[in-house]
Amino acid sequence: MAKVNKETLDRWFDYNVDIETRTIYMGSEEGVDALMAEYVVKGMHILESKSDEAIQIIMNNPGGEFYHGLAIYDTIKTSKCHCTIKVYRHAMSMGSIILQAADNRIMMPNSRFMIHFGYDSQDNHSKIVEKWVEEGKHLTYLMENIYLDVMLEKEEKMGDGHLAKTLGDVMTRQRAFEHPPLTKPITYSFSKREETKREQVRAVLKEMLNFDTILTAEETVALGFADEIYV
Repeated sequence: MAKVNKETLDRWFDYNVDIETRTIYMGSEEGVDALMAEYVVKGMHILESKSDEAIQIIMNNPGGEFYHGLAIYDTIKTSKCHCTIKVYRHAMSMGSIILQAADNRIMMPNSRFMIHFGYDSQDNHSKIVEKWVEEGKHLTYLMENIYLDVMLEKEEKMGDGHLAKTLGDVMTRQRAFEHPPLTKPITYSFSKREETKREQVRAVLKEMLNFDTILTAEETVALGFADEIYV
C-alpha cells in the first residue's frame, strides 16, 4: 500500500488538491463561491505547470454563484490537460454547467444531475435593475447554448430521433406526479435541419429549465450531459 505523507494529506484536506495523483476536489456545503473558484483555478494552474498529464476532478457540487462558476468552467475548458470530472452525489445548477467543460464526464451510479434557470434578485435603482435583467438574459442564453451543444452532439452520435424519444421519456416522468395526472406520454418530433432542430430542442430545454429538472445518471448520459456511468 502506497505511503501518503502528512504534507500530501494537508494539501488535500486544506487546499483540495493532490499533486501526486493530479486530482482536485470540487465540493463544499456552500456550493460554487469565490473560495471554490480560487481553489480550482489555483489547483489547475499548479497541476498544469507540473506536466501535460491528465487531471481528475472529483465533483460533489450543489450549484451556486454564476460568475465564479464560469471562472471554473473556463479554467477547465481551456486547460491544456485532458480533464475528467467524476460526479459523486450531485452536479446541480451551476455544477451541471461546470461538468460540461470536462473532456470526460462521469456520473456515479447513484448521482443526480439538476438543471433550472436559477434564482436572481435585485434591489436597486430601476435603471440599474434593467441592466442586470439584460445581463441575466445574456447569461441564460449562454447556459442554454452550453446545454444545447452537448445535447445535439449526443443526437449526432446516436442518430436522428434519439433526442425526441429521450426528451419525451424524461418529460413524461417529470410530469407523472402533476395534478391533474398526465394521461398520455409526451412525444416530440424535431426537424432534420440543423438550425431548426436546435431551436426546437431549445424550446423543450426551456420547459425543463422552468423548474428543477432532476435527472438520474442514466438520463443524464442519454441526454448528452455526461459521457458514462462509472462501473
